[in-house]
Amino acid sequence: MERYEIEAFLAVAEELHFGRAAGRLRVSTGRISQTIKAIERRFGAPLFERTSRRVALTPIGRQLYEDLAPGLRQVQLALDRAASSGRGTDGILDVGFVGAAAVCPLIMDTIKEFRAEHPGAEVRFREVQHTDGLEGWRSEEYDMVLISRPVSEPDLVTGPTLVSEQRMLALPRTHSLAAKTALSQEDLAETTLLRMPGTIPASVRDDRTPARTPSGRPIAHGPIAYTFQELLALIGAGEGAFVVGARTAHFYLRPDISYLPIDDALPIEWGFVWRVSRETARVRAFNDTALRASKIADAEHLRSVGADDR
Repeated sequence: MERYEIEAFLAVAEELHFGRAAGRLRVSTGRISQTIKAIERRFGAPLFERTSRRVALTPIGRQLYEDLAPGLRQVQLALDRAASSGRGTDGILDVGFVGAAAVCPLIMDTIKEFRAEHPGAEVRFREVQHTDGLEGWRSEEYDMVLISRPVSEPDLVTGPTLVSEQRMLALPRTHSLAAKTALSQEDLAETTLLRMPGTIPASVRDDRTPARTPSGRPIAHGPIAYTFQELLALIGAGEGAFVVGARTAHFYLRPDISYLPIDDALPIEWGFVWRVSRETARVRAFNDTALRASKIADAEHLRSVGADDR
């Protein structure tokens, strides 16, 4: 039986009236009657007793109804759940983020606003280690992850930039460049840059640890740092330097590390990525809330800078 036949049969069986069944399914009474007759011909037995005054199920019709009704209800429930998960915002949203210093304040503001706007949604969040790389970001544990750019993968949706921060160089305080107040990208040729693990996309590794300066001067590469704390320890020990964002300089002050702005470099940008197969209305709504929260934060920052200038 086709689904429309099952629905027609169940409607008549429950209404015991062809006209009401037709109205319920928004088709003509003639269409319902023809459908039931076609089913009965296929089964070789009547499903309904029809008189001028009433419609009743035959024993075969009663058995068919009892067998079909629970199954169709289960199918409809499954379809409703799938539609709710895809189009609705209620349910659980698992959010990951890389780089607590840069993005945790934004995450917290977004969650607070999102919960107020969508009380039926539950947001669970935790930090993702950068060593997890692409496989971690694609993990079933997360619906979306907030990471630094650039990332371009065919199975990942890249949302708009939410956080933009000045690019800085974290280097040992004993390094000769630490006496400067600012750097250029050409100064990187005078350093050894620590490397990121191979699990990180090449686009991000090349952005943070370039092989050459803009003029073509080679940049030396040092050991791999597998965690952020390991990165800071290696810098403090004089093993190398690393490109970070301004928020890192604010949250991770250390007596053995200097942070200097790279004046001619583009900022480091952050935004959400999520798998194409995991995109739902809930994911899109959270990303939209994060975008609004980032604009509010930027406006407040500009106001505070203006007040300081006065």
